[in-house]
Amino acid sequence: MVQKGMTADQPPPASRVISSRRVFPATANPAGQATTARLSIADATVVRFAPCAAVWLYERSEKSQDSALLLDHLELSLRHTLDSFPHFAGQLRWATRGDSNPVDLSPRCLGRPVVSYGTADDPGVGLVLAGYDRDLSDVVPGAEERKTSRKTWVATDFPQDELLPGLDLAFGPSMAQFEGLPGVAVQITRFRCGGFAVGVTTTHCLADAVCLMQFVHSWAERSRLLFEGQDAPRGRGGQASRRPEPVFDPELLDRHAGLAGGAGPDPARVEMARSLPMHRFDWWATDAPGYPSWAEASTRPTKPGEEELRALKLSPSTFPPWPTWDMSAAVDHVQIRFGVDEVARMKKAAQASVPKGSRQQRPISRLDAVLAHMWILIIRARQLQDLDELVHLNITLGMRSRVDPPLPDAFLGSPLMLGYIARTGAEVCSPATNTTIGSVALSIREMVSLFTPEAVSSYLHDAAHEVCPQRLWQAFIGERNTIVTSWTRAGAYEVDFLGEGVRPRYVQGRMPRMDGVLQVMDDVAETGDFDVSLCMEREAMGRLLGDEMLRAYER
Repeated sequence: MVQKGMTADQPPPASRVISSRRVFPATANPAGQATTARLSIADATVVRFAPCAAVWLYERSEKSQDSALLLDHLELSLRHTLDSFPHFAGQLRWATRGDSNPVDLSPRCLGRPVVSYGTADDPGVGLVLAGYDRDLSDVVPGAEERKTSRKTWVATDFPQDELLPGLDLAFGPSMAQFEGLPGVAVQITRFRCGGFAVGVTTTHCLADAVCLMQFVHSWAERSRLLFEGQDAPRGRGGQASRRPEPVFDPELLDRHAGLAGGAGPDPARVEMARSLPMHRFDWWATDAPGYPSWAEASTRPTKPGEEELRALKLSPSTFPPWPTWDMSAAVDHVQIRFGVDEVARMKKAAQASVPKGSRQQRPISRLDAVLAHMWILIIRARQLQDLDELVHLNITLGMRSRVDPPLPDAFLGSPLMLGYIARTGAEVCSPATNTTIGSVALSIREMVSLFTPEAVSSYLHDAAHEVCPQRLWQAFIGERNTIVTSWTRAGAYEVDFLGEGVRPRYVQGRMPRMDGVLQVMDDVAETGDFDVSLCMEREAMGRLLGDEMLRAYER
C-alpha cells in the first residue's frame, strides 16, 4: 500500500464546508469506563499507510430532495451504526508498557497502536456537511457514458479530496499526532443539481477496504430502514441488523502468530516468513541513496533512541529504491472500464497462453488476467523494454481467509500484507521475449498460492518480533514498481442509503495520486464489468492510453 506523502495539485475547490462536528454511538456505555484494545500485529504494520477511504456519488432522487430529512436520517443511522463499531469513535494512541498484561503472548509495545473507547472523553467520529457548487454531471460521467464513449476516462480532475472530510485523523498529520483526533470521519456533500455524495475516511490501522465496506453497508442498511419508516437496527444487544455482527477482536488474528509467552522467535518460522516474496524496505536506512529529508522525521515517533538502537539487532532489510521514484513528476489518474465480455476474452487468452503443464494446477482468475494485462501495458508505457533489472508488481493480500481456521468475514481491522512478482523490464515487454498475458497471470497465481495458512502464520510470528512494526515497507511506487489494491467482491456499487434501489453513479476508492498506484473494482454496472483506476507519471500515461494493446480484447 501507498504511504502518506505528496499528492498532485488540485484546481481551486468548488466545495464549501457548512458544518463540522463529532458524533458518537447512539447508545452510551452504561459503565462509563474505557475499553482499551491493542490492535493486531498486522494492524500495526499499516499505521504509516495513507487512510483507507472512499466516496459514493448519487443522482438526485425523490427521497434525497428534502435536505434536512436526508441529513437527519444519515446522521441518526450513522450513530446507530457506531453502536456496532464503538471503537471507531474511540481514541487511537501508541501502546505503553502499562497496556501489557501477564498473559500477553506478544508483550512488545513499541509501535503497537491501541484504541480506547466508551467514555465521554472519546474524540468521536468527524461529521462534515458540505455543499458543492457544481452539478454531479460536471464532476463524473454517467453510467451510460462509462459503458460507451468514456470507457477510458481521464479522472485527474476528479475532486476526491473535496468530497472527503478534510479533518486530521489520528496518526495522520504525523505518527506523533493522535491526541483528541478521530480515527474515522465522514462527509455528506450536496451538489447543486440535488445529487449527493457520502465520503468515509479511516486511519488505516482501524480498517482496510473490507472493514470499510462492512461499516458502510451497515450504515446504509440502517439508513434505508429510516427512510422506510422503520427503526434503525441497533447493535450490541439492541434490535438485530440483517448483516453479520462485526467482530472486533484483534487477538483472533494474533493467535495465529504461534507465539509462546517470553520465548524468542522460532528460526524455522522466521526462515519461512523471509522466504516469501515480500519486500523488506527499511524506512530507517538514512544512508540509502536518494533518501528524502521528510522520511526521517516520519519515523521518529516509533523509533528507539540512538543508544537503545545501537544495542539492538535489526532484522535483514534492503534500501528502498528512492532514486526510481520522481516525487516531483506530474501524475495523471485514469479510470479504465473493461466490459464483462472483454474480461472474459482476457481470461481466455491468459488461460490459452499459460505454459503447458501448468493449466490444471493453477487456474487463472478474471482478476489475474486483468492485472497481467495492465502490468504489461504499464511496463510498455514506462519504456522499460530494454531494462535488465527487476520491476515489481506488488499485490495487496488480505489475511482473513488465509489463516486456519479462517477469520470471520465480519472481522474488523486491517489484516493486510503485500506480496510481489518480479521480472526484468525486458522480460515483461521486449519483443525478443515470449512473455504472454498467461505467463504473467500464472506468476500472479503462483505467488498468491505461496501465502498458505502456515506461511501467513510464520509472517505474523516474524512481524511480532520486529523491533518496530513500522520500520519495514513491503512495497514501493515509482517507475519500477506498481502497487495493486483489489476491491473486487466488496459490493461497492451495492451501497444504497435511501432504499430506492438506485446504484451509485460512481464510487471512488481513494488512493494517493502517485506514480504506480493501481486499483480494481468489479460489478460496476451489475454486469461483472471491471473498473480499473490507475495513477501514473503523465507522459507514461499518455503512451499507455495510446497503446493499441489497451483494447486488444474488445470486440
